[in-house]
Amino acid sequence: MIKRIITGQLKENCYIVYGSDKKSFIIDPGSNAEKIIDFIKLKDLKVLAILNTHGHYDHIGAVKELKDKFKIPFFLCREDLQLLKHANLYFMFFKGAKFIQIPEVDYFFNEKPVKLANFVIKVLFTPGHTKGSVCLQMGNFLFTGDTLLKGEIGVIDRVNGDKIMMKNSLKLISKLSEEIIIYPGHGESTILKNELKYNIRFKKIIGGK
Repeated sequence: MIKRIITGQLKENCYIVYGSDKKSFIIDPGSNAEKIIDFIKLKDLKVLAILNTHGHYDHIGAVKELKDKFKIPFFLCREDLQLLKHANLYFMFFKGAKFIQIPEVDYFFNEKPVKLANFVIKVLFTPGHTKGSVCLQMGNFLFTGDTLLKGEIGVIDRVNGDKIMMKNSLKLISKLSEEIIIYPGHGESTILKNELKYNIRFKKIIGGK
């Protein structure tokens, strides 16, 4: 099961993935740690880890608090480590935003799937929005962070992004099963086949497919 919790001023999507055995993990807890904790308590979940699609300010604001509360590891792509460390430089762009505690990274993603109890999460390296952006695939579900959104593609960070990398990453996603369900970092979920058909910017950047 997947629970979406919308957090922060930019309405960033945090996801809690959990099974019938109550074991769970968190993807991209951007802020509002209390909302996330309340749901975990309501469902009596055992949290195993936090996995982030990238290291931007609006995606990592609640990581430290949740990591400390549940005594769990935090996963991130190594290429976003410096972005994570300097995340508070971005807070100036958000009116009323506050400094956040920067968490330590326990594990860096590699080519091997992440295994958490019965969960097996495949990591797709999809740089472009940031150099360390990843998508997390679990069966027919794909958590795309800010790489691909419903009707849109992610903006390219002027400092930590790359247009050519983004193009290659979107092409990689376009080759997955068209029935895969996309859970983006902002906005509503969608299905890949709909994005291939209706997402104008996505279609253009991958060559009109």
